[in-house]
Amino acid sequence: MSPAGNINRLKAKLGRGETAVGLSCALGSAQIAEEFALAGFDYVYIDQQHGMTSQDTLLGMLRAIARSSTTPLVRVAENNAALIGQALDAGAEGIIVPMVNTADDARRAVDACQYHPEGRRSWGPIRARYGLGADPEVVNREVLCLVMIETAEALANVDEIVSTPGVDGVYLGPADLGISLGFAPLAFEQTTEPAQFAAIERIRLACAGADRIMGISGDPGNLSAAGFRMITAGMDAMLIRSAIAGITRLDPVPRTP
Repeated sequence: MSPAGNINRLKAKLGRGETAVGLSCALGSAQIAEEFALAGFDYVYIDQQHGMTSQDTLLGMLRAIARSSTTPLVRVAENNAALIGQALDAGAEGIIVPMVNTADDARRAVDACQYHPEGRRSWGPIRARYGLGADPEVVNREVLCLVMIETAEALANVDEIVSTPGVDGVYLGPADLGISLGFAPLAFEQTTEPAQFAAIERIRLACAGADRIMGISGDPGNLSAAGFRMITAGMDAMLIRSAIAGITRLDPVPRTP
């Protein structure tokens, strides 16, 4: 957890209206999670939806991040109370919930993140150094719940989703949203489809109207100018590929496949 008095530093920074920049881990490596966290980013999110992180490796990654002042987040595989509870019990300070299509879906995500009376999260402070602490009131105040809007159905319900009490913001999934709208699965900065830009602007306006965070992956400079306040600047696998490509360009020796 963030050691400074059970404060979620990421949530506090976003609450001040500042922009937060982080990285994501998809390869299931505690070493990479530690390197990212100690580099001084605002958050590291561990990806269990598309990444290789199992329940067995999640705890080690969260422990590695806990050595820093970086906020640990987990994108769970699905909107499932057991998976969300396990991630929070292991030490996550926030959850990214994929494929939230309706206000009922959003309410289920909040219920899994919050203890009674705000939610239905089960009590399980097993770890010696436990997440945001063992005070339900503190945890309910500090835990971050982000829902992903990434389908045409979610777009149609965006106002109700972002207005759901306990939802702190939206993490945009532009590739899946593009597929759902009939376009190619491209990042925000790659798309040229006016209808997709219009859909993203619709989500941005809904978030702004409800005073909710809007997060995305991509270039922090471009995306902060576009109104995003939580930006994941890179993912471990992509950063490794980029580094390899850079070495290959510098290597004058031809190699046999």
